[in-house]
Amino acid sequence: MTTPSVIDRRADIDWLRVCAFALLILYHAGMAYNSWTWHVKDPQHAQWLEIAMRFMNRWRMPLVFLVSGAAILLALGRRSPGAFVRDRLQRLLLPLAFGMLVIVPPQVYLERLQRGQFTGSYLEFLPHAFTGVYPAGNMSWHHLWFLAYVLVLTMALLPLFLWMRGRAGSARLDRLSQRAADHSALLWLLALPPAAVSFWLTPLSSNRNGLVGDWVGLAGAALLLLYGALLFRSPALLQTLARQRWTSLAVGALTYGVLHAVFFSDPAWPVPALAGRLDHHLLEAVNTLAWLFAIVGFFTRHMTRRSAALAYATEAVYPFYILHQTVTVIVAWHLAAANLPVTVKFLITTVATFLGTWLIYEGVVRRIDVMRPLFGMKMRGGAWRSLQPTRPISG
Repeated sequence: MTTPSVIDRRADIDWLRVCAFALLILYHAGMAYNSWTWHVKDPQHAQWLEIAMRFMNRWRMPLVFLVSGAAILLALGRRSPGAFVRDRLQRLLLPLAFGMLVIVPPQVYLERLQRGQFTGSYLEFLPHAFTGVYPAGNMSWHHLWFLAYVLVLTMALLPLFLWMRGRAGSARLDRLSQRAADHSALLWLLALPPAAVSFWLTPLSSNRNGLVGDWVGLAGAALLLLYGALLFRSPALLQTLARQRWTSLAVGALTYGVLHAVFFSDPAWPVPALAGRLDHHLLEAVNTLAWLFAIVGFFTRHMTRRSAALAYATEAVYPFYILHQTVTVIVAWHLAAANLPVTVKFLITTVATFLGTWLIYEGVVRRIDVMRPLFGMKMRGGAWRSLQPTRPISG
């Protein structure tokens, strides 16, 4: 059986995860400076930033879920189901609960201030911080929705992951993977399930990123988790993606060009009528898959070296993810009244987010043992496996 050891030997997986979350920080820094709804908004908008962020939307969260699928299979390893569930609750539920109680409320407070929905100090806001459910109320998980989704889907998909690591499941998947590697065009059939899910479930879904009622989001994320486990367990598939990386890049560029020309350039975008067009959903799915194939292919081909910097970033990325958006909101809220060009504000917000998050992580989270589990880290006593540069921890 190859699954855990294959994943554990690959430094490219950690590079993927670190870069994916770093881009997420950049993306959230840009949310204050485009025309889309967000928690804190600047009066100025940068059109170039909005164009770049629309492009990133094709693959940024799918990439995070894809890599998290590999992380789930690695974390499962040879553990019993009970031990694995306990570990996932500690690694996902505990940081989610802590984040909702401590990390997210400052974001809601500044949003209420900016919109004139509350006046007073943060201490005066705290008694109201957990009254009602956001957006009507104040209790929310904001950017930490990802943890809730991964936790719920990990538990729901656990039987499949157990089958994948078992002798029969592993042997069958090895045969299928080798067949797909020998006939690489078969890999593009992976676009069909996401297209069908989007076509059928979009009209039935609501409450995006809110878990309850977000059927299309849950089903799409579940597929990506499974795809990540399937791809990263197979050296043959990864090598195939590495060989066809330029083809995947070309498919991504071509399909994105069509999407932009036909749909994104429409001033009325997003157009509700598209929910009933299967061709649109299929084009979206092929485009997303192409970018994922290209990114994984390039990282598999080129990002194979382990380093001290990668080991540090691998440990830091989960706390960075939990902390960063609160820092972003605080910086953007203070900059909103500043008489500066919007691009300068975006750059300041980005740098300040990275620097501020690092200072909290390095000065508090990393060094104080009692804080570490609250950010998904293990205590420093004994050998801590996630310090190894090839251990994904996002899932």
